Amino acid sequence: MSLQMSTELSDNIPIIHVEGQIDMNNYVEVHELILAQIDGGRPSIMLDFRKLDFMDSATLGMLLRSLDKAKQRGGLLVLVSNPFVDRILSVTGLSHLFELFTNENDALARLLAKTS
Repeated sequence: MSLQMSTELSDNIPIIHVEGQIDMNNYVEVHELILAQIDGGRPSIMLDFRKLDFMDSATLGMLLRSLDKAKQRGGLLVLVSNPFVDRILSVTGLSHLFELFTNENDALARLLAKTS
C-alpha cells in the first residue's frame, strides 16, 4: 500500500492522518507536512498512525527530529497508535519518548491541555 495523508484542524490542533507505509522513499513528505504545521505556528500536532502498516528506521529518525522541533517551539507531538507502531517503538527503545494514545479524543485532550 502506498502512502496516503490528510490533514484537518480540531480546535486549532493539526491532526495528520497517515495511512499505508512510510519508508525511506517517502518519509520526507510526512516530515515536510509536520514542519509546515510547526513553522506555521502550530507546534502541537497529532499524528494519527492507526492505519499505518509499515515504517522503517528513516521514519523513526524523522519522528525524533519532528518531536525535537515541536518541543523547541513549545509544542508537543503525540501519536495515535496501533499495535504495529507500538511494537516498533518498543523494540527500538523509543516508546518512552512519545506520548501514545489509542484514540483521537484522548490525544486531542492532551494537546489542548498543553496549549492552554
